Amino acid sequence: MSCIVIAEFRCKPGRAKDFIELCRTNYPDTRNYEGCEYISLSFDQDDENTFVMTEQWVSREHHRIYSEFRENDGTAEIIAPLLIAEPTFRYLNLTDA
Repeated sequence: MSCIVIAEFRCKPGRAKDFIELCRTNYPDTRNYEGCEYISLSFDQDDENTFVMTEQWVSREHHRIYSEFRENDGTAEIIAPLLIAEPTFRYLNLTDA
C-alpha cells in the first residue's frame, strides 16, 4: 500500500521564491527516485511563505531512504537557511474509499 507524505515548510520572509526554485530544480530527480509515485508543491493562500509538499511513495521506507539521500547530497544544508523552523512530516495510509 502506498504511503502519502505531507510535509510543511515555513520559509523566512523573502525566501519563498528561492524555495520554489530549489524544488523546481530537484523535483525531476525526486520523481525519478525509486519508490516515488508523485510529488507536488503548494503554498498557503493566507501565508505565501508556508508550503505543503504532497508526496506519494511506494512505502514509508522508500521515503526514508530518499530523505537520507537528500541529507547526504547537500540539499538539506541548502534548505535549512531558507526556513524559520524545521519542516514537519505526516505519514498517511491510503484507504480504498
